[in-house]
Amino acid sequence: MKLKSENNHEFNVDQMDEKDELMYFKVDNLRINDLFDWSNDYVRSDSSPKVQPRRKRETTGRKLKTGRAVKVNGEEVALFRLGEEVFAVKEKCPHQGGPLHLGDIEVLPDRSLCVRCPWHHWCVDLASGRVRRPSGRTQTTNVYMTKVTTDGNIFVGFKHFSDQYFQSQCEF
Repeated sequence: MKLKSENNHEFNVDQMDEKDELMYFKVDNLRINDLFDWSNDYVRSDSSPKVQPRRKRETTGRKLKTGRAVKVNGEEVALFRLGEEVFAVKEKCPHQGGPLHLGDIEVLPDRSLCVRCPWHHWCVDLASGRVRRPSGRTQTTNVYMTKVTTDGNIFVGFKHFSDQYFQSQCEF
């Protein structure tokens, strides 16, 4: 559904999902096939559950082996694709604000999926937002539910509209 602000700015919101009470905002100009698929990089053995480290950023065709930073509902969000699933987390690392979309994805020994910040190698759980490495940290960050439509559009779920939509000096 399309909504309009007082300034006539249109933005797409999928209908509110009553199960999870979220509003889903469409990611503009990006579809699931535009994202690098990390599932092709995984080593699926008990002895080495991590993604193989890379010393430099490689490309496959035109897709850079990173996540993608997008702005949705006024928030900077990092998106990662694993097969047909898309994960969304706040773009800035809770440690010192590093760009999480440039981080590598890894599977920890307990099989949780994390993104490793490229600045100081902190690992953030993509399901809970909890910092998993270094151990003993209490910081968390926002994670967002996502939906992917059959035509590849990506929607990110939020509990509330961004405050920016209600500020008069905000440009749309």
